[in-house]
Amino acid sequence: MIYHQPVLLDEVIRLFNPKKDKIYLDATLGHGGHTIPLLESGATVFGLDTDNDSLALATKRITALNLATFFHPLKGNFSRLKSIWKKHVNQPLDGLLFDLGLNTSQQLSPNRGFSFNDPHSLDMRLDPIHQPVTAENIINTTSEADLFNIFSKISQEKYSRPLSQRIIKCRQQQPIKSGIRLAEIIRYFYKEKKVTCSHDPATKIFLALRITVNNELKNLSKALEASLDIVKPQGRVIIITFHSGEDRLVKNFLRNSGLKSQKLSPSRHEVSINPLSRSAHLRSYTIN
Repeated sequence: MIYHQPVLLDEVIRLFNPKKDKIYLDATLGHGGHTIPLLESGATVFGLDTDNDSLALATKRITALNLATFFHPLKGNFSRLKSIWKKHVNQPLDGLLFDLGLNTSQQLSPNRGFSFNDPHSLDMRLDPIHQPVTAENIINTTSEADLFNIFSKISQEKYSRPLSQRIIKCRQQQPIKSGIRLAEIIRYFYKEKKVTCSHDPATKIFLALRITVNNELKNLSKALEASLDIVKPQGRVIIITFHSGEDRLVKNFLRNSGLKSQKLSPSRHEVSINPLSRSAHLRSYTIN
């Protein structure tokens, strides 16, 4: 099994400075890449994830490493962070972590719809059981004006208007039901325009759809507010973002809350060995 490589791991561990008897909540457990070093330090970790597959995989991995004694897996979305904390933890945390990127399994799975090359799905739900709306629903039923708003406001796609028009034209010919077809529509549009970019042309559209389907910005706002109540004074909160909209939301929250933060980015070495880290930014703050 190839596990997701955690981003900014050294920086997270240095900032948390984990020790025995400290309590952490990893609100985006994923494959457990950040949680495992915390457990190795002797700390107690509550690992939260809305994705059943990720939760099961991380729990199995941690158990195989004989680190399960002080590990508590929790199922749920961090939009409900305060109520989950009250039910399962109910004592002030020493640290709280959010890593807002997808893990490798989600990115590459051929039936989740996150991948540009997914031939079977355009789903993009992190929790298919409890989330009714998929990216396929949005792409095939949303008006041109609403598609434009999603693409332009969330991911700042330069060609939001003509791409919205192109997607509607294509869906009228045949419903768009897979990641690979949507990506091909976007790539062909860029090719027609003779525009090149450093990343896949479909990146921003897929990102905007994922954030919309999973209500990620609103959920993050709720979780940041909850951090003020569940982390002890001088306890630390770490947020790793991969998108300017997410980082801007965190920055505005900190300013409005009167909190000072530390911002870090991956080193050149980390980016060279893990290219997926290139867009990551870490903001860290302590509770007053």
